[in-house]
Amino acid sequence: MSGAEASGDRSVAAGGNIGRVTTGDHVTQVERAVLLPPEALVSSAYPDRLLNVPRRHAHFVGRQREIALLDERFDVLVICGLGGVGKSTLAARWVSGKTEDHDLVWWITAENRSELDAGLAGLAAAMQPALIDVLTQEALRERALQWLSSHDTWLLVLDNVSEPADIEPLLARVGRGKVLITTRQAGGWYGIARVLTLDVPERSESVEMFTRILTHAGPRDTSGAYSLCATLGQLPLAVAQAAAYCAETRTSAVEYLEQLAQYPGKLYEIPVEGGVDGGQAVAWTWRLTLDRLATADPLTGTILRVLAWWGPDRIPRSLLDRIAAPFAVRRALGRLASHSMLTLHEDGAVSVHRLVQAVARTADDSDPHRRAEDIEAARLVAEDTLGLVAPVESGSAAEWGTWRELLPHIETYAQHVPAEKDTGSTAELLGRAGWFLLFRGDSLAAAVELFDRVVECRERLFGADHWLTACGREGIAEAWAREGALFDAAELQERAVADLELALGEERPETHRARSRLAVTMRHMGETRSAIELLEGAVAGLERLLGPGHRDTLWAMNNLAVACQEDGRPERAITLNERTLERRRAQFGPGHPDTLTSRLNLVWMYEVVGQGDRAAEEFGRIVDDSVRFLGDDHPFTAHLRHVRPPG
Repeated sequence: MSGAEASGDRSVAAGGNIGRVTTGDHVTQVERAVLLPPEALVSSAYPDRLLNVPRRHAHFVGRQREIALLDERFDVLVICGLGGVGKSTLAARWVSGKTEDHDLVWWITAENRSELDAGLAGLAAAMQPALIDVLTQEALRERALQWLSSHDTWLLVLDNVSEPADIEPLLARVGRGKVLITTRQAGGWYGIARVLTLDVPERSESVEMFTRILTHAGPRDTSGAYSLCATLGQLPLAVAQAAAYCAETRTSAVEYLEQLAQYPGKLYEIPVEGGVDGGQAVAWTWRLTLDRLATADPLTGTILRVLAWWGPDRIPRSLLDRIAAPFAVRRALGRLASHSMLTLHEDGAVSVHRLVQAVARTADDSDPHRRAEDIEAARLVAEDTLGLVAPVESGSAAEWGTWRELLPHIETYAQHVPAEKDTGSTAELLGRAGWFLLFRGDSLAAAVELFDRVVECRERLFGADHWLTACGREGIAEAWAREGALFDAAELQERAVADLELALGEERPETHRARSRLAVTMRHMGETRSAIELLEGAVAGLERLLGPGHRDTLWAMNNLAVACQEDGRPERAITLNERTLERRRAQFGPGHPDTLTSRLNLVWMYEVVGQGDRAAEEFGRIVDDSVRFLGDDHPFTAHLRHVRPPG
């Protein structure tokens, strides 16, 4: 071994690495020895301000609040959020401005322990390049950890960490510098690090980013950018992906929106050019997370596919408890939330980003989580669950609260599902939603759209003259009547009555309900006597078929009292209304809107017969009771605010 010298009895010299040597009378065996170069003995052999920070922020906009939070003092801080929300981009932007404050700023992709170890070994190699071919990766990693533990002016970024457990050994060794972590894992950081949860940016910031990328190579038409960013839910990765695609293919934002409606799965799988978030596609970003989740709990994939059919915000968790055992559902939801695939609110509601939903309901045979048959099964579960929970009526405080929670999800479901897939159950669900919209009173056009779809479905399934089809037309007619199109409404209601009389006859309540609705329209048209005649027959029929205390019977009796008042018969009107009020109070309680309606009708009747003081006092009590029983935002309470007080 040239250049190697040894002195002394039984000494050994080596000019390089040796594998095995024996010496002396007794064997001393060296299995492996490494000859370190002289620079390995120098503790600070790296150049000043050793940096390794990727440039992922060329089109960075906004995030001023988050940057301010990062500027606050921390030892270990976690940026967590949905894949594609811009965690790494934010970290890179912030870190690039801190290079002057630290002797070492080092970025490590740390999705698993192997990547973390390789990143630490790379840090040691960058500090002392002469060791690259001398030490093993394990030894290099150990040198990096030793250096980090003995210095404090460093900033380490661990990007895309999968589990807190993967980095706990590192954090136990180092603690004098700063560690910034990006991860989709929102849970498990208590006692380890501060957590900054990253949400999507403001709409204006998303539009600015889209515009910057689109016009990077020159002027381009940016019209439609606001709508496109709204459709993409302001997810930075999706916005960047869309802008890069539009720039490369000379596609406008409006055209991209049209393509997105037709081919969502394909567009979400296109990787982003230019290094934005590592060139990952939206769909692929989430597939990796779901692969990990589904291995531990297949129910997570099922739940995500069901959630895909409802509105993105504030989905009642009680809906999901019908999919599987509640404890299993909540465990699966917790896992999805911990990986930032959804948000769990304190009151139990669930929110999902709209693009996660779009990908989850778009079939892709190459993705085990998006098989067409699984997506279709999830759609049917989503519809059946809504049908089971949606109330048949729309009046009480409890029904009002349930409908307010469900309506956005029913409307979203209807938007996602083509009408040709509607079944009888779909029509029933949409019909109930339509009647609730009529009850609410501020969405008549939306109600007509739902009832049109109900009629279309039932005509296809049962025929134009079927009694269920006629019931769907009643909803359209009711909306027209409330819009003031009384003659059109009456004509459609007359057709419905005729169809029901022919199909069901006199022994079904549907026939008498239809006559009651026609009578109300006729009363508004000034045909009071004809309306009274129809209502008297309807009250008698409904009492016989449903009983005197049924809600439909009392509704017809209430309208008969109003018609009698308008016909100049106040005594009969008061008698009918007092009887209706008595039954409603006994049947539904004092706080039901039907009960309050009867009381309000009596107010006007008292005023007509000269009992103004009594009417004014009762009106005040009705207002107080409506607020107390129904709340400020109930339609009946809102109606009272626009009513002229008596007197």
